[in-house]
Amino acid sequence: MILHMSSWNDKRHIGGGLRLAAGSAAPLRLDHSYFEDEVRPMLGSILLKKGWITHDKLDAALDTARLSGMRLGETLLSQGWLFEPELASALAEQFGLRYVDLVRHPLDPSAARLMPLEVARRMFAVPVRFVDSGAIEVAIGDPADADVDALEQILGRRVELVVGERSVIQDSWRYMR
Repeated sequence: MILHMSSWNDKRHIGGGLRLAAGSAAPLRLDHSYFEDEVRPMLGSILLKKGWITHDKLDAALDTARLSGMRLGETLLSQGWLFEPELASALAEQFGLRYVDLVRHPLDPSAARLMPLEVARRMFAVPVRFVDSGAIEVAIGDPADADVDALEQILGRRVELVVGERSVIQDSWRYMR
């Protein structure tokens, strides 16, 4: 096993971001700051930077997610360690999108009716409003689930993605056909 040791910020890194405290017998722990400068930052790094979760909770959630197959955000929500608006905001930041609070800024029912309900359920999405440019703003629960090309073909116009809370998106489906 090759160990890559570095004195960067008095941390010892082993391979891909594992940290071993100098002279410590403690188990290896993922150094979440290792991933902060990625082109698309890791969700956990964003949540830590905002102070919404602790390193210990992130480590525990990552273990649970790995074992259960759930996504990290879903795991944090199910444990009660994160609230839906925080997750949606962090996902928006991770993907370089805007977060929209659909409770404070309700959607336009005529925009929502343009999307078939089965498509909305598959992508966990809802059209929110028409934009001045002629595009339609579509809120999604997780940007990783969105297929912009398919949305544009179904809606017949350019799509601008935003991120919303999954429960509010699901509640908004009542406006759809």
